[in-house]
Amino acid sequence: MSKMLKVLIVDDDAVSRTVLKTMIHWESAGFYIMEDAHNGNHAVQLIQKETPDIIITDINMPGLNGIGLIEYLEKNFPQISIIALSAYDDFDYVRQSMKNGAMDYVLKHRLDASFLLNILNTARNSIHSYWNERDRQSNIDKELTTSKAVLRQTFIRKLLEGSLSDVEEITGRLHALDVKLETENLMVTIAEIDDFRLLEEKFSSQEVDVVLHTFMEISKEILKDWEKSVIVHMAKGKFAIIFSLGPLKSTMYIYNTLYTILNRVRSEIKKYLNITACFGVSKVCTELTKLPQAYNHAETVLRDKFYKGKNSIFIESTPHKKDESFFCLDIKDEKAIYAALKNQDEKEVKSRLDVIFGKISSMRLGSKSTQMICAELINIVNKICKDTGIEIARLYTAEDIPYNLIQKYETLMDIKAWVVNLYDKLISMLRLMKLESGLSNITKKAVEYIHRNYSSDFSLKDVADFAGASSSYISRLFKEECRIGFAEYLNHVRVEYAKQCIENGELKLKEIVSSVGFNNYNYFFKVFREVTGMTPLEYEQSCRK
Repeated sequence: MSKMLKVLIVDDDAVSRTVLKTMIHWESAGFYIMEDAHNGNHAVQLIQKETPDIIITDINMPGLNGIGLIEYLEKNFPQISIIALSAYDDFDYVRQSMKNGAMDYVLKHRLDASFLLNILNTARNSIHSYWNERDRQSNIDKELTTSKAVLRQTFIRKLLEGSLSDVEEITGRLHALDVKLETENLMVTIAEIDDFRLLEEKFSSQEVDVVLHTFMEISKEILKDWEKSVIVHMAKGKFAIIFSLGPLKSTMYIYNTLYTILNRVRSEIKKYLNITACFGVSKVCTELTKLPQAYNHAETVLRDKFYKGKNSIFIESTPHKKDESFFCLDIKDEKAIYAALKNQDEKEVKSRLDVIFGKISSMRLGSKSTQMICAELINIVNKICKDTGIEIARLYTAEDIPYNLIQKYETLMDIKAWVVNLYDKLISMLRLMKLESGLSNITKKAVEYIHRNYSSDFSLKDVADFAGASSSYISRLFKEECRIGFAEYLNHVRVEYAKQCIENGELKLKEIVSSVGFNNYNYFFKVFREVTGMTPLEYEQSCRK
């Protein structure tokens, strides 16, 4: 259904206005009378509040007459269709009104319903043609703007990648694409969204695109404060920003000003997107053709993220070891860690891990070397599991391959936290096994049943039937041998599995409640706090940190 067109009637004679308003059934014909005015001045006041599509105006009126109104409309509202009315068959009026923009001129004594409808339909066709042309032009403008933006991004990427080398060609394209950069004294910054791979796993591709687009728009808005700069999305969660420095000032001034701008970007993306990013800043680049070297330098500087952590701005880089010179665990360290694990000596294990990761940091080893060392640490865990009969599946979720997991982390701090957490889990299981080693066969069977079925709803009688004893006997044995009641032991087991689920971060808290065997969230909340000393939400936040 087409849109109803708004009509304004302008005539100093009230009877004439009434005749026009009652001559046809306006709404049935697709029009409605929004207002009527008694002269041109009154009409201007109404138009400024709401713009009509069609104006039917008398020519002879006191104050601002029809000719004056038509001149005003042609200058300020050329899109309005105008129909001029007069009681006089005067050629000068006709010529003047048509010259100034009236689409038709009608003598009042000749006007009837049929004639009025014909004129209105002609006006409607003219208005629709105007709208279609306006929309077509708007679409063309949007396509041109989008196309130019895409060409600009492609050009900047090629410039940074070193695909362009001719200075005249580069300068010409800078001008043609309206890229606000000078040809000398430039600086490149690489912005990299932290944990982007984890972001891709957590959200759909459309949601990730929204994050990237919003990051770009926030950055563009803040970069307006720098006279000449441009930002381009390079790949995945990585962006490059080129700054024109203008006449060179002190290095300290440049870095301080740049740091202020980048820190604002960092603050705003945290505020609006709840993400963080790291920034690597190059040295000053003296000419356009050397931008690829500046880009490579910014990438080198950004590698400090691996050692210094996320949500940071890096300006000076620290020399890195080449990944080819692998550093392996000393056989003495392997044996010492193995022995400490067997003895459940948590303090010694953490001390050894601190030394190993401290060595990685001080030697500035690359990510590949670090992954090799972590693979050896994982092998120690797997060997302990094999020697003690612990199921490895209890340490990792079904989908996780530990060697792949460590590759997802971008900083040494995150990798170390993952390894330490893995060792903590193993020590907890070894302690549980040590407890179970002194149990009678019946209690061992009861414990086995609990670990196999903790996610289900079962009773003490179910456990007693499996162990081949009465419920009262099982209950008494539990208190004697485990020094803890059956229900309390079950809750401890369920909380331990809940902690693992929270650490993995794959399920929401309400999903975890049922997956570990609790039927009531409030009860789960209460038990979790009793066992761990913190609420599930507090534990989740501590894991994120």
